Amino acid sequence: MQPRLASAPAPTLVEKQAVRLQRYALGAFTYVIATLVIGAAVAFKFMAAGPALALACAMLAVNAGLFAAFRSGLNLRFKDPSLTKAQVYAGITLLMFAVYHTDGQRGVAVGLSFVIFLFGVFRLTTREFVTLTLYTLAAYGLVINLLLHRRPESVPSVEHEWFNWLLLAVALPWYAAVGGWISGLRTRLRARSRELEDAIGTIHSMATRDEVTGLYSRPFFTESLRHALLQAARHERGVALFFIDADRFKIITDTLGHGAGDRVLRELGARVRSAVRESDIVGRLGGDEFVVLVESTVAPEALREVAQKIVRAASQPLLLDGRELPLSVSVGVAVAPGDGRDEQELMRNADIAMYRAKAQGRNSFAFYARQMGENADERLALEAELARAAERGELRLYLQPKVRIADGAISGAEALLRWEHPRLGLLEPDRFIPIAEEAGSIVSLGRWVLERACRAAAGWSTQLGKPLSVAVNLSARQFADPSLLEDIDRALAAAGLPGELLELEITESVVMPEPERSAAVMHALRSRGVRLSMDDFGTGYSSLGYLKRFPLDTVKMDRSFVSDLPHGGDDAAIARAVLGMAHGLHLEVVAEGVERQDQLDFLRSEGCHEYQGYYCSRPVPEDQFPRLLRTHSPG
Repeated sequence: MQPRLASAPAPTLVEKQAVRLQRYALGAFTYVIATLVIGAAVAFKFMAAGPALALACAMLAVNAGLFAAFRSGLNLRFKDPSLTKAQVYAGITLLMFAVYHTDGQRGVAVGLSFVIFLFGVFRLTTREFVTLTLYTLAAYGLVINLLLHRRPESVPSVEHEWFNWLLLAVALPWYAAVGGWISGLRTRLRARSRELEDAIGTIHSMATRDEVTGLYSRPFFTESLRHALLQAARHERGVALFFIDADRFKIITDTLGHGAGDRVLRELGARVRSAVRESDIVGRLGGDEFVVLVESTVAPEALREVAQKIVRAASQPLLLDGRELPLSVSVGVAVAPGDGRDEQELMRNADIAMYRAKAQGRNSFAFYARQMGENADERLALEAELARAAERGELRLYLQPKVRIADGAISGAEALLRWEHPRLGLLEPDRFIPIAEEAGSIVSLGRWVLERACRAAAGWSTQLGKPLSVAVNLSARQFADPSLLEDIDRALAAAGLPGELLELEITESVVMPEPERSAAVMHALRSRGVRLSMDDFGTGYSSLGYLKRFPLDTVKMDRSFVSDLPHGGDDAAIARAVLGMAHGLHLEVVAEGVERQDQLDFLRSEGCHEYQGYYCSRPVPEDQFPRLLRTHSPG
């Protein structure tokens, strides 16, 4: 079950009523003692039996009325639900009735007023005490006058009665002042106590709760996991840990800012919380990582259902400032004791399973398996080695030619990155680019490709005597990097390459989350003469309304629409639609993945401008590209 915060919750109405009944019971007990005193007064001839019985009945009636008020809740209609003033005023009134009917020792009876005043010490203010004092003095004065006119035989000394009154007049105000001060002190102490409880609760919340999402913080969750594992080992039951990571969250923060990122995190945290049981503990480790602790685990099918619910809940689009953001998470599941006997091991293995879910295409979940640990160790090693790959001279630039369909001439090339790993050999981008994106080194890798590609394109123009363009892909983080324009200016200037010979390829997912900012950056690039291309067109979530606002030169038709041409009916229809739209917007079209003559013939007949693919050449190393240019025969 969910741990409770340190600060105690505010008492409920039922609990408050129970306390009031306890106070009433104390007062009722005092009346019982008073009844015994009255019986003694009758026995010693201080009071007649008739008035004593009437007084006892009056006390019984007062207590019955108070009990009924507390039990029925009628007291809640009053400003003071404890009915303190009603009780002390009733007590003084009954006391004065007793004083009137007492035949001797009235001073002792009048002195009981101090006992009645005690019941108001913690509840009445100084003003209310003064009012009660005046009422008591007035009541006793009335009793003295009634005695002198109606029962003079019971007053042996008028001076003695007024002397008692004077004693009350002197003592009760001081008593009232002290009582009011004590009551005020109690009120202030209660306020300070409540402030202290609130402060302790706030401090505890800050120590146990994540500030952004309100979920449990990493230290508190880790401690809860440690305790759950100890309990599970003692009772021989399982514990499941779900490690959840938001997919492509860095794109959101890089393009929309950290404020938008915090709003996304709050929404994702709420969705994860809603997808699990109330008894499950949900926390945020930091960044875009969430965790769920499920105790007393049952069958794997039940855990699989929990993982599916988390993935489904998180994958709903989020409307943020008028934009619909696609969200998804990857979930890794590890179960103790099989997947780990302490919190560090279980957390590590759940994290490994989460990365397996990302490798499977994201927006999914995976359960930990022992062989995953070996893959994770390799991934960590690759991440560390990738950070030093450029300085070690292990990065390689490969180039794939772009061919004009009209005359078959090579018009330029797309720059592609390879990693010549000293142990694993030549690695394709899909082996290390996802690692670079998650580790944050993708910007430096992109900068290396940009600078190297500009130098290569400048060299072609010098060697061949004719200008050839080079296309470079921009990652989302590189496009959002504040130094992008400076990097491009520096690369062009260092290579001596005109901006018109550099083409930057940007995917739809990069520009669509924040179209206004994207358009501004693209216009700044166009002002430098740089050409812009929309890569993988048709696979994202663009709309024509946005697309025509961007200063594009080219769209690249994704290879998935080219592979079945010309025989795939749907693909042929999509290809015609893309080409027709591009012509209407005065954009050139480059088809990717052309491998056969019939594909090329179809694209030529539909007015496609350029193509890339194995039909011309596979990507070749940078130093072999000039030879390809010399040997390629247009046709």
